[in-house]
Amino acid sequence: MAAIAVVGAGVVGVSTAYVLARAGHRVTLIDAAAEPGTCASAGNAAQLSWAYGDAMASPALIRHLPAIVLGRDPAFRISWQADPDFLIWGLRFLANAPAACWWANTRAILDLAAVSRRELAALLVETGISFDYRPAGKLHLYGDASSFRAAHATVDRKNALGLDQRMLNRQAAEEVEPALRLYQGEIAGAVYTPGDALGDAAAYCRALTAHLVREYGMIPLLGRRVCGFGTVNGRLRAIRFLDREDIAVDRAVLATGPGATLLSRDVPEARAIRPVRGYSLTIPLTSGAPRVSLTDVKRKLAFAAIGNRFRVAGLADITAAGAGFDAARFDALRTTASSVLQEFQVAGPNDIPWSGERPTTPSSQPIICPSRRIRGLYLNIGHGMLGWTLALGSARRVADLIKA
Repeated sequence: MAAIAVVGAGVVGVSTAYVLARAGHRVTLIDAAAEPGTCASAGNAAQLSWAYGDAMASPALIRHLPAIVLGRDPAFRISWQADPDFLIWGLRFLANAPAACWWANTRAILDLAAVSRRELAALLVETGISFDYRPAGKLHLYGDASSFRAAHATVDRKNALGLDQRMLNRQAAEEVEPALRLYQGEIAGAVYTPGDALGDAAAYCRALTAHLVREYGMIPLLGRRVCGFGTVNGRLRAIRFLDREDIAVDRAVLATGPGATLLSRDVPEARAIRPVRGYSLTIPLTSGAPRVSLTDVKRKLAFAAIGNRFRVAGLADITAAGAGFDAARFDALRTTASSVLQEFQVAGPNDIPWSGERPTTPSSQPIICPSRRIRGLYLNIGHGMLGWTLALGSARRVADLIKA
């Protein structure tokens, strides 16, 4: 079997390493961070959204675009950039917004999520790792009757694919999650998905990496920064680093976040990715916190009880790479969350703020393909806000490409 390097130790990279190691390959896992799961995986919404793979570019978002551009929607920010790649990405995003394109992208994401769901079920049996996984179910909360009615057509389409989503009025939603009786936001109705789940993505990365080292002899090469790829006649032969000698490989998978764009000289496909920055706040779990995962559609907030912690995640800021933590944007998240759930109204010493960049394509579909420029290099990048949901399905897809 081949010696394969996986570059990136977030949920996508660690999942890819797992599927490849299970197939008998000799895997080296590489990341610039000192431990796995420290970037976008560290503070994400924790939702495994098997039935919610909705592409970001949509007719609804385009109708709302003027308010976003004018800064009237606290959930979104666009930092305009004099960058040809930014402009091309934006035009391609708009081209993916018509209803037919939105559904084609959403359908493809749902198909990949179904693969992930099957792969995760098998992984749980095979590894026994612990990461606060829980089939909690999810409620999408709609603040007005018109948006709730509009959701019906999408629910019907998803149910026709074999998914299980249910339209509930507020009373029925409160029966599913009694904590909603204290929810201060408007709820005209809810879409309930009993099969969706929760899990701590960072804990998954750490536990699965340890399992791979112990059971498969995987080599973790952490705290090392990749700067390029060594080739001979167009075929991959080595991984190159800024801070150590090259390592020889037969093949490699690039599975990083927005950092993939730093390698765009070798991997031009990465130029199709833009960072979309999100924020989260994690606090100690209280007895009255919701146990079912919640998404407030109007406020673009996701709530999740993860083990002994409770997290709110949200915001989508299309910014320059490396823009960093914005205290004002984090405050907007906390303020909006505290307006609907009392758990977030008082800051505490154990609160954990987080911000990270999600690598997003115009279609919201990840890029899973062989490199056009370097034979033996494969791409598994651009998962956006659904990296946790799509990680294992993407890993299976790229492993099948390598096998072929």
